[in-house]
Amino acid sequence: MDFVNARSEPVVVHWLDYGGRRQQYALLQVGQGYRQQTYVDHPWVVTNARGVGLVCFWPDSRTLRAVVR
Repeated sequence: MDFVNARSEPVVVHWLDYGGRRQQYALLQVGQGYRQQTYVDHPWVVTNARGVGLVCFWPDSRTLRAVVR
């Protein structure tokens, strides 16, 4: 997945592990993006810096662009 932060604040990308707990993978500054290797059955949640959930993404078998607005 290609995560892109299109917000006016930093965001945090988390993988939800098999117990439903957040595992932090990246802190994206405004306008920043990065590519995360993942599996189709691995859900991802993006939060603001305070941990408030903004959006969830579910991977596909092809590379998707996950834009956080």
